[in-house]
Amino acid sequence: MSDDYREERTYTIELRLSASFPDDYEGEEDGYEWHARFDRVVRPRIARAVIEALMRDPGWKVTPTTRGESESERLELRVERVVTRE
Repeated sequence: MSDDYREERTYTIELRLSASFPDDYEGEEDGYEWHARFDRVVRPRIARAVIEALMRDPGWKVTPTTRGESESERLELRVERVVTRE
């Protein structure tokens, strides 16, 4: 039996993506390039910024964990703080 005591909380950052087009746009003409660019350029920057921000404070351990979901649609991180007695 473990002597560990664990407290947990959840913090959610949710992004709702959209793109607006001119009135004469026929739909899907760009092959969802706006989203492909987000996936290729912006999403990795966001993930990196969140992880770096968490790790700037000593004592945090950050582990990406998708639990079988698509990494392109979800970023889930397990963030652990280990509190030790001195």
